[in-house]
Amino acid sequence: MITFDREWPADSLLLDSLLDRAFGPDRTNKSSYSLRSASNALTDLSIMARLDGELVGSVQFWSISIVDMLSEYSLPAVLLGPLAIDPDLQGQGLGSELMRRALKMLDLGGYDRVLLVGDLEYYRRFGFERVMPRYISLPGRRDADRLLVRERKDSLKSLPIVGRLEIAPCVADADFAA
Repeated sequence: MITFDREWPADSLLLDSLLDRAFGPDRTNKSSYSLRSASNALTDLSIMARLDGELVGSVQFWSISIVDMLSEYSLPAVLLGPLAIDPDLQGQGLGSELMRRALKMLDLGGYDRVLLVGDLEYYRRFGFERVMPRYISLPGRRDADRLLVRERKDSLKSLPIVGRLEIAPCVADADFAA
């Protein structure tokens, strides 16, 4: 039976192993990893899926900022990812269930905007859309065409026309709801 819970400090090595199985050992070369490696992980929001106690799925979150390159105004945001499922369980709906749980938690927490790097065809069903034609760059200026966003409908602030993603300063969770 699959159970869901939060990320625990003891999950670190298990999580690295799951991510290697799901994405390969070169996963850390992706542009989103440069944000994750130095960002504040939001471990209280991360969700782990376990099958008979073994880690088989995860979704993690990171605090980032979207900086408007014209005004230098900074919007708080959450970077979602990676969404990882053990290859033996892919295609069985576990990723969708993790996404539904994660987005519900973010909505209840008042998070206005969530970004991720991924395939629109998969993430569209969860309310994500391309950031383009706005141009928001990731570190290394890669993957801009795969950058997706989901903003709360009642959010007053929108994404800038030209911006960049940066590591967010260490802030309390309540600071994200703006």
